[in-house]
Amino acid sequence: MPVKIGPFTLNSRVYVPPMAGVTDVVFRDIVRRIDPDCMMSTEMVSSRALLAKPESRIMDLLPNEHPIGIQIFGHEPDVMAFAAQLAEKRGADFVDINMGCPVPKITKGKDGCALMREPELAREIISTVKSAVKIPVTVKFRLGWDDSNRNAVEFGEMVEESGASMVTVHGRTRAQLYSGTADWSAIAKVKAALSIPVFGNGDVFSPENALKLLEITGCDGVAVARGSLGNPWLIPRITKYLDTGILDEAPDDIEKLICAYLHSVGLVKYKGLRVGINESRRHTINYTKGISGAAPFRNRLTQALDLSAAADILAELALIVGGKEGVMRFLLCVEHNNFENGKHPGEGYGYREGGIQAPVDVRAVLPVAVP
Repeated sequence: MPVKIGPFTLNSRVYVPPMAGVTDVVFRDIVRRIDPDCMMSTEMVSSRALLAKPESRIMDLLPNEHPIGIQIFGHEPDVMAFAAQLAEKRGADFVDINMGCPVPKITKGKDGCALMREPELAREIISTVKSAVKIPVTVKFRLGWDDSNRNAVEFGEMVEESGASMVTVHGRTRAQLYSGTADWSAIAKVKAALSIPVFGNGDVFSPENALKLLEITGCDGVAVARGSLGNPWLIPRITKYLDTGILDEAPDDIEKLICAYLHSVGLVKYKGLRVGINESRRHTINYTKGISGAAPFRNRLTQALDLSAAADILAELALIVGGKEGVMRFLLCVEHNNFENGKHPGEGYGYREGGIQAPVDVRAVLPVAVP
């Protein structure tokens, strides 16, 4: 049965929810090019920060990434409504309210999961935001503050009554952070109590995990977060497995290294060398996890100061895991990227055999944004 979020119908049951420091336009562009139908959202953005900086680049959207939501957080209803209106103006298909972030710097006030301890304030926020925009309003929350305060069912009912069009439920309490195991059976209770779409979230690291979550919870869709770190191919593999029962092969190690490099290129192109290369390190490390013999290279990648250094390190690893053919595939990708960015073919590495199809079109990445 198709999933409807307010006025629009989704073509996929897979959602890539907000992840701080991850779901920027570069990451989302990679995902969108390999899975054109999944639903996505930006990193969460502070509603109060938007009062001083309404042009925040966290809300940058690309033309090809719909359906896309912008997630906001805060605890002041009027300020949240203002942020939601900015999200609508920036082109978001829906605005998501974060009521599930467990990080202490967010919850020490009344933001994120702290709002699960103040359901009446949460109700006012949702209602105020709902009345301020024409696009659907969605909410992400957890099972509760801790095991003694698991109020996800009651909270979900309140969220629906307040006008939300969809919810995403993470199967852990705030106290758990990301430890232990997600309680999918608790998510099932929320789904049973609500009539709006519910997306289950937590511990989805494979297509088989996604299917099992849906079978246990009865949810309308699955939200895939940490499982996609360094593994954007997980999204289309889940989509295909849910739709057809066919389990596609995971990418080989060289493909992972190629995407790691191009992800870094995109970040530097979008955010500038200093910020881009710093942020790329966590991604290149994630891409190399699971690759035999990659541990010493991960330490070196954290010291890379530019794209050339990162390419050198990744090329060495490509030689170890893929031999001469593997390193050739990787270096042809680097060569292709250099050519697209105005450098002469063969410059630097001495290979001239052409290029390969990149998993991300770096030409589509936005230019460096104004800080």
